[in-house]
Amino acid sequence: MATTTVAADYEYDYANLTDEEYVDIIVDYLKPSTIEWLFVFIFLILMVIGIVGNVLVAYVVIRNKSMWSSMNLFLTNLAFSDLLVLIFCLPPTVINDITKTFWGDAVLCKLILFLQNTSVYVSILTLVCISIERWKAVSTPLAMPIWHTPRVIVIIWMVASVLSIPEPITLTTFPPEYARQNLNIRWGTQCKESWSESFQQKYQLIQTIVLFLVPLAVITALCVHMLLSGGAMNISDRHLANRKKAAKVLIIVVIVFAASFCPVHLHNLMTAFQLNPQGDTDLNMIALRKFIPRFMSYS
Repeated sequence: MATTTVAADYEYDYANLTDEEYVDIIVDYLKPSTIEWLFVFIFLILMVIGIVGNVLVAYVVIRNKSMWSSMNLFLTNLAFSDLLVLIFCLPPTVINDITKTFWGDAVLCKLILFLQNTSVYVSILTLVCISIERWKAVSTPLAMPIWHTPRVIVIIWMVASVLSIPEPITLTTFPPEYARQNLNIRWGTQCKESWSESFQQKYQLIQTIVLFLVPLAVITALCVHMLLSGGAMNISDRHLANRKKAAKVLIIVVIVFAASFCPVHLHNLMTAFQLNPQGDTDLNMIALRKFIPRFMSYS
């Protein structure tokens, strides 16, 4: 990684520096730039808005039993998964991005990614369930419910947790590799997988297909079917018409979801397959490439 090898590239130039001066140069290179502090401010605003909004959604639904419909319970589940990300994942991720350093230990390294993956998988699976529920309500509105929503939510969290286990197991912290081996500083420490590069590429590709493209295809297919089957609905029935409108709102939500997570998966694939510009030492451009997918997913 460029941030951990820059000092080594200039070993000859820095040969006459004291250790303190050498460390100062490293810290000066890795510390947040002006544009990165701007990103921190933006993420702070997103965090506050997200926490307040999701807490309000959960509070309103939980306090009003009349709102305990399948749709609202699933939306509350989405709110909880979002809160998990905003509180436990966003702060350490942003700090890691702007300082190019992971400040925790190996356990925290594993825990953060586990929580992050779990919350993302919960969101994906919940949206799939919402789509199925809306599709069923519009297609056969008089049919009996096909599931017990609280039980499904528990299963969603269990499945998401199991799917999140493989990657964190391989995570560990790697100390920075500086030209001066006697240095003992945290700056430049990385939290990353210990498996091979080729395996990471395969894992990331499978993850994108199974946990993004396939669910997106299922949701899209259900939404398209709901739209195309609109002619079979009795538009004089106000109740069914309202449910049809709700289905169209769901389509918008799904589109927003796809737009939010597509940049993340593209970024992960480009990183795994090393498709990012090589040898780029412009930290502002590197920060911007990280900021865009983070912003889309957290917003």
